[in-house]
Amino acid sequence: METNKKNVAIIGAGISGIRSAYLLAKQANKNIGKIAIFDSGASIGGVLKNTTRGEFKLEHGAQGVLLSRQAFWDCLNEIKLTNKLLVPAKNAKRRYLLTPTNCIPITPNIFRLKKNGFLGFRDLLRIISEIFLKRPDNKNFNDTLYQFFLRHFGKKFTETFLVSLTFGIWGGGAKKILVRYAFPNLLKLENGYGSLLKAFFILSFKNKLKKDIKIKQKGLGSFEKGMEYLVHELYQQFLNICKQKSITVELNLNQKVFKIIKISNYFSLEFTLENKIKKQSFDCVVYSGQPWRDNNLSLIVDNINFEELQKSYQNLRSMEAHSVAVVGLGTDNQISNSPCGFGALAGEWSKDLLGVIFVHSTYPQHTPKNSKLFRVLLGGDREIDILQKSEFELIEIAKQRLNETNIVPKNTNYIFEKVIIWEKYIPLATVNQDKILESIWKIEAIMPGLFFTGNYIKGPSVSDCLEQASITCKNVILFLAGEEKNIL
Repeated sequence: METNKKNVAIIGAGISGIRSAYLLAKQANKNIGKIAIFDSGASIGGVLKNTTRGEFKLEHGAQGVLLSRQAFWDCLNEIKLTNKLLVPAKNAKRRYLLTPTNCIPITPNIFRLKKNGFLGFRDLLRIISEIFLKRPDNKNFNDTLYQFFLRHFGKKFTETFLVSLTFGIWGGGAKKILVRYAFPNLLKLENGYGSLLKAFFILSFKNKLKKDIKIKQKGLGSFEKGMEYLVHELYQQFLNICKQKSITVELNLNQKVFKIIKISNYFSLEFTLENKIKKQSFDCVVYSGQPWRDNNLSLIVDNINFEELQKSYQNLRSMEAHSVAVVGLGTDNQISNSPCGFGALAGEWSKDLLGVIFVHSTYPQHTPKNSKLFRVLLGGDREIDILQKSEFELIEIAKQRLNETNIVPKNTNYIFEKVIIWEKYIPLATVNQDKILESIWKIEAIMPGLFFTGNYIKGPSVSDCLEQASITCKNVILFLAGEEKNIL
């Protein structure tokens, strides 16, 4: 009967929120009557937006998605977007390391790395000797990425390559982020083989013997219209499903939810609309925002602030996250000897530069012909106060770093300049991550019908968000059907 249908609210219209909406509509068994999406912004997509000026297209958020992740392929297959996928050319996948004065290509040839000055003779011996490493007897549950790679490959390799990698993914944090959250498969290999090199050789040999093995594509995938295309296509197909199933849809943009109140067996949401306070009731709420950035949001049960609820919510609010400034610089100059590939990462020496993405060679569809577009990333734990600088200062710093590292010549003329700010957006899975996850479980137990999803649970990538949205939606469907929650 119509009266038995449930109303669901989704707070946040980024990739996590829109994927959740799509999956809920798709998996609903005639028991959802309305799905309402709330976002404080003027459009859907979260950070998956781009600035397009002429033929220059600068991504605000992720430059692409790793093609090795199954969650991404599942999403593409469901909404039939595989034929729209934009994959960089093979020669555009080359990566570089930045020194204070140069941009040097990364190679798997460790002897060439020695020749380029990244490694010494003792460092090479240390790396080669890793193959004799045995399985650890005493396992440190809270090994950081830095500690893990230090144990396997030594200090020079770790500080040169691992630290640079964490700059590019998380804006830093190699000595804080736990390996069991960042790269859990590496721990599995260590526990199984001891040596990562040994595991690599054995598994590679086994895979060659398997004739039916499916080789996953490597590198990053995107779309001609940018990463926001994925979100908008998800939303459009969500609308189509809702129309087929007679599910009412509400998209509430420029509306900030500031209270989630659990009253008996339903929720009351309070939000602002044109400077007025509005209320709506729902049977279930999916929160896909970031609690540490949502300063005005309150969680209340029957109008009483339970101590355990508030303690758990404060734990979520204490999540450590990095701020990053994205500076887009485009030129129509024919720059000779400019590196061609995906991009370059900065090392421990850097005081503000995290890395540079060469958009023109990675996705030439996003730049005018014979032009260059550089995406310069600044901040993270290299410069925690980066957002206190003006846009003019950030642009000038980015130009200077491109010149100093020999990516572009001095006095290069730029015809495209754009600054995007990510304030405390990239979460870090540190030693407090267990407390973060425990707090989510406690809040969901105290407020049954409230569910969390987002980039701080599984991980910060688009695929992590897609995977967590799928897990969350399964639990929402079970809740709406009156079954016990399936904790994963």
